[in-house]
Amino acid sequence: MRVTDNMRYNTTINSFFKTQAQYNDIIEKSASQKKINRASDDPIAATKIIDINQNLAANEQYRKNMTSIDSLISTSESKLSSAFDLLVRAQEIAVGQATATASTSTRKIAAQNVQSIIDEMLNLANSKVNDRYLFSGSRNDVEPFSTTLLSPQIEAAGKAANNTFAGTVVSSGTYTGTTNKNYALKITTAGALAAAEYQYSTDGGKTWNGTDLSLAGGSVSLGTGVTLTFDDIGGTKPFGADDIFYVNATAAGYYRGNNETLSITINRGMTLDYNTSGAETFTTSGANVVDVFATLNDLKTALDSNDVTGISNQLDNLKDAQSQVTLSQSLCGAKSDHIETAKNNLDILDENLNSLLSATQDADLAELATKLSMKELALKMSYAISAKIGETTILDFL
Repeated sequence: MRVTDNMRYNTTINSFFKTQAQYNDIIEKSASQKKINRASDDPIAATKIIDINQNLAANEQYRKNMTSIDSLISTSESKLSSAFDLLVRAQEIAVGQATATASTSTRKIAAQNVQSIIDEMLNLANSKVNDRYLFSGSRNDVEPFSTTLLSPQIEAAGKAANNTFAGTVVSSGTYTGTTNKNYALKITTAGALAAAEYQYSTDGGKTWNGTDLSLAGGSVSLGTGVTLTFDDIGGTKPFGADDIFYVNATAAGYYRGNNETLSITINRGMTLDYNTSGAETFTTSGANVVDVFATLNDLKTALDSNDVTGISNQLDNLKDAQSQVTLSQSLCGAKSDHIETAKNNLDILDENLNSLLSATQDADLAELATKLSMKELALKMSYAISAKIGETTILDFL
């Protein structure tokens, strides 16, 4: 086969460009100290690097989540510790005034001291962190506790800001429930009253009844005496799919929050309920046997009335109240420990991920230095050969 000058020229130039590209690649890897600078360098390794970086970013978000609730949990624990101290003070007053030797005047003074305890307890129970009440459940629009006994109440109905429905919704009835609830209603089939369908929730929309129900007639009973009445103005203001309506109902007592939990993701597939239930701490919710504010108010009334039997009756209630507060305080400590453990696990995981990332993408600088030296030599030879291509003629072979 005849080898022409043009063939020799193209072969030399291609070899030169190839060597130049390899040299540039080594320079880039030396500068970045990474052997993978773009997906084309190693598609499989590049995909692995992306996955590792995504996991590291997720871990950082989990840390931020835990940091955001750390202060809330620690503050809750501190407030509960102070609440326990107040109950101990109230118990000391009750013990001192439950004897027949105590006078009417001293019990009047003691009643004033108990009122001070009630006021301090109210401040603790209505504490906030970053504009969120510590002990109100998922509700944050009103102070969770009152020092006066509240009657059962069904509040005014509300609707989501992005609802299609522009008609009216009115709440009514007499609440017969024993716990505070946040009812929600979601439109599942859009249209006028005659055609619209809905589902309802008794926990603020976390779970739904699961069956579509007809809205025909416009009046909906949500149970425990709560009714919502809709008016679509003769069909001129129809419902849109996923329109949301809600209403809060509070039982008789001192508490206006709810018993819902607030949770946050702290690791893959792992959430933590981080709020402390005001209902389970201060009221007769669940297995609790006393209401903290009712107990303190009853003690004050007994002291004002010089009622020795009434004072004595509150001693056991105060002990039970202390137990309730202590349990909630312990749960706060357990949550703090859980967070600390989760953070430590993330640190260990980050260590392993960073080691894997380094093994996957970090360049061997010593190896690169050797290759760079070899490519520099090859490049010099390519320059030298390229310079002589034009000088070679047929006369050189005669």
